[in-house]
This record gives sequence, structure tokens and C-alpha cells, in this order.
Amino acid sequence: MKKISLKTWIDKIRLVALRFPFTLIFLCGLAFYLLLEINNHNFEIQQRIWAMIGLGLALTTSLSLYSEQFKNRLLRIGLHIVAIAALSFYIYSLPENLLPFHIFQLIIIGIAFILSVFVVSFLKKNNDVPFWEFSKTITLQLLISFIFAQVLMVGLSLAILSLNELFNVNIKTEVYSNLAVFCYVIFAPIYFLVNVPSETEKRKQEYTFNKFIKILGLYIFLPILAVYSLILYVYLAQIIVKWELPNGWVSGLISTLAMGGFISMLILYPMLLEKENKIVKVFSRYFPLLLLPLLILMSVGIFRRIEDYGLTINRSYVIILNLWFYGISIYLFLSKANHLKWIVISFVTVAFLSSVGPWSVFAVTKNSVKANLEKSLSEAYLLNNGKVILPVSKKIVVDTILQIKIIENIRYLSSNYGNESFEQYFSRLTKDKTTSVLFEELNLNENIQKDIDIEYFSANLTYKSMNTNVQPHKNFVRIIISENIASVYNNKDLTIKYDKKNQTIIVKNATKNLLIPLTEKISNIKTLYFNNLNREFSNDELTIKTDDYLLIINSLNGEVTNQNNFKINSLEAFLFY
Repeated sequence: MKKISLKTWIDKIRLVALRFPFTLIFLCGLAFYLLLEINNHNFEIQQRIWAMIGLGLALTTSLSLYSEQFKNRLLRIGLHIVAIAALSFYIYSLPENLLPFHIFQLIIIGIAFILSVFVVSFLKKNNDVPFWEFSKTITLQLLISFIFAQVLMVGLSLAILSLNELFNVNIKTEVYSNLAVFCYVIFAPIYFLVNVPSETEKRKQEYTFNKFIKILGLYIFLPILAVYSLILYVYLAQIIVKWELPNGWVSGLISTLAMGGFISMLILYPMLLEKENKIVKVFSRYFPLLLLPLLILMSVGIFRRIEDYGLTINRSYVIILNLWFYGISIYLFLSKANHLKWIVISFVTVAFLSSVGPWSVFAVTKNSVKANLEKSLSEAYLLNNGKVILPVSKKIVVDTILQIKIIENIRYLSSNYGNESFEQYFSRLTKDKTTSVLFEELNLNENIQKDIDIEYFSANLTYKSMNTNVQPHKNFVRIIISENIASVYNNKDLTIKYDKKNQTIIVKNATKNLLIPLTEKISNIKTLYFNNLNREFSNDELTIKTDDYLLIINSLNGEVTNQNNFKINSLEAFLFY
């Protein structure tokens, strides 16, 4: 057993200062600002400073581990300076008062920086074993550091409390807060950094796989994953049998299963290398393949939510996560799960790239919601040359569904991106104006959603009902209508458009114009659907027939409010004329 002395600890701290100098600078800055805020109640620190320190800690730790492979010390210092300068430029381009999407963005970038600590030293080939051993070691050291800090905090707090109780010493509450800074911000991180494996230790092609890790992975994680998989596959079978769309929240369950499976593969990696346990071998080989049908279910679920409720930041990230699951599952299956470090490397890369730049989730979502708002304002006849003149005349009445859409889009933009994100559509709009005042000036009832429930209905033509006489009509065209399509069909001989306001299909050709009203037929379909949710629709129930045309509805999806207003979300039909 090595002898532990004060000199040993001083030497270790000196090595940490040489190995992680910039991390220690950020750590000292964090402790300084926390102590300043605790002991000076009138001192207010900008959110950007906290963001700079938090991201700086993770970034410099990762860079220190990565740059250890370079012998040139000036190169290592230069790499840190460039990275810190880039981070500073990004942080101070943010507003002083961060908006919710800024905070979300910072959290995702922070997670990417933290996870990069595990992999930056192992980007080259043939170092999967060192990667596993290093990841295991620093994870355990993180837990140990927290436990030691917790014990130190509790012990010293009790000692201070005893002074108050036994000797009537007046102890201010700030003393305990200062003690917490010492334990959790100074002691725990430094203890962790002291015990991070050195560059030589990181490269060893050796690993230790203890009984605790084996029990955790093999006898706890795998049974839970098996039960979880069984439940989701039964649900998938039910979806196929009933031929219905999955519930939107199934995406969260499948994501949990996928993440749990990948973590289990990482934990049990040494057992895969040893090739002794058949369960681990089969699991590592075929879990990615088992996941693929569920990922398709997840895709359907999330796109259904987007179709029903629109794009949001959360849903955008779920789409990206879903695509990443596809990619990493296919890679693991083809590589036989031999290089698990790419699970972390690819996740860090995707998380970072999807969170910065004009292609980021935040920019794409903002543009999508703005486009929906502009579309809704146009449909409500509120836009004039791209502007809404406030206040809107009370003579302009907006229908219920459009009111809900406009209100939801404005609220989402305001709460996540601020009023400036949509002020381009209004002739006068201050940043301080509340959405309630804006809705009043738009002549919209912001409480309309509390009084209205939206239900969805659908109808599909069954194969046994598809036989019909189309005589005397000689021409045929397939019609597809959705919210985003106004021009249904267009060539030099025939033009078909959908008038959403009047729910009418307009057919124009060289000899004759047809108007096909849908309101009455859709109303009947809606009534039949709600009278029997599992009914099959006959040919006659889905057909509109006159002397001039025959319209057979193949599939229909719509929504209706409790005020009996309804609209078509999608419709596919065959038109004979």
C-alpha cells in the first residue's frame, strides 16, 4: 500500500496544475463568482458568465486530454487559446438575458463537451480496450469524488452546527453555502482530476472487469431491457393488427430502450471480447437489428405528432435522435459491435453540429414556426403586403381553428425566441409588449383553447368496397389534398385546386369547369365515424356522384372542434369526369 502524505498530495496537485491549467483557471473563476454571489447579496452576475465558466470547464478538460498526445507544449497552449477565444466569441454574441432557446442550446453543447472527455483520447484505431478502461475509471472516480465531497460536507456541517448548539456561537447561513463551494466546487473536481489516468495509463491495452459491473450489466440491465423490448413489440404487433397510428409518446419509450441497450453494450464490452458468455454475444450482435422495427414505429409516432401539432425544438431533437439511432444501429450490426467508442463519438458529433449554426435545430424550428404563423395570418386575411396593421379592425373575424394556430405559434415564438422573432409581421410591436396585449389588438380570444376540444376523425375505403361503375365518365385523375398543397393538379389541359375556405375542389379544363363541394360529404363521414369508431366505410359512403363527375374518397383525415367546426388535414381520392 502506498503511503499517503501531505507531500504526495502537493505533488499530485502540482501535476494537475501542469496537466489541466486552464481547467483550474475556470474552476477558480467558478468558486470566486459563487463566493462573491453568496457573500455579496447586491452583486448580480450575468448569465453569460455562468455559461462561459460551465462550458469552459468541460471544454478545457476535454482539450487537455486530447492535446496530451502532442509533445510540443506551445501547440497545446495555442490549441486551448484558440478554443477559448472561439467559445468567448460565441458566449458574448448572446444577449445578456438569455432566452429559453439559448439555455437549451447551451445545455446540449455542454453535454457534448462533457461526453467528449470520454473519447477525445481514443480517436485513432485499435484503442477500444483503453477507451473502455478509461471510461470505467473516470466514471468511478466521478462517483467517488462526489461521495467524498458529500461526506466532507456533512461532517464539517455537523461540526459547525455543534459550535452553534454547544457554545452559542452565532453561525450565519452563508457559512454553510461557502462550505458547499469548498466541498463541491474545489475539493471534488480537484480530487477527480488528480485521479484521471495519465497519458501512459490511458494507452494500456489492459482492462479490469469486476463482479459489480458484471452483475449490473448482465443481471440487472439485460432483464429490464428484455421486458421493455417485449412490451414494445407487443404494442407494435397491436398497431399492425389494428392498422392504426402509434401514440406520439412511444418515441420516448423507444429512445429509453435504445439508450439503455447501448449503455448495456458498453458496460458488457469486456465480456464480448472474452467470447465466453453467449447471452452477451447474442445481445451485442442482434440488439441493433432488434431495434430497427421499433425505430420505424418511433419515426411514425414523431411524424404524426409533427403533422398534428407542428415542429418544436423538442420534436426536432427527437427526429435527429431517431436518425442517429438508425445510423448507429446499422453501424453496430455491420461491425459486429467491435468498436463501441463510436456510439459516444457519433453522439457527441451529432449533438454539437445540430445545435450550432444556421442549420441548427433552433434555427430550423424558428423558421418553421414563423412560416406556419405567416401562413395562418394569410389564411385569416390579416396580412397586407407582409404586415398586420395593429390594432386589427373588429370587423375581421377569424375562425376558431385559425385563431388557435395563430395564438399557439405566437406564444411559442414569444416564449422561446422573444417578440423580436415575429415582429417583422406587425406594423408596431415592442419587445416589452405581452402576448395578451397583442392578441387583444389582433382581435383574438386567447382563452379560446380552454373552451374548445379538438378531435380527429378518419375514413378509409376497404378493398372489398372498391368495385364501382364509373360509366359514362371517360377521364380519370388521382387527387391528393393536404394542408400544405393548394394546387392539387396542374398541366396545360387540366387544373385542379382546393379551396380550403369553402372546402371545394375546383376543376378547370378546356371545355368545362367543375365545382365539387366537400362540406356535406365530410360532415356525414365525420358523424358516421364518431357513431362507430371501428366501422368500415362502404363505397357509397365515400362517394360523391353527379352527372358531371364521380369522386371516390380513398382515405381521409380531419379534425373537428366541439363547436362543430371541422377541416380536412389530408384527403386522397379518385376523380372520374
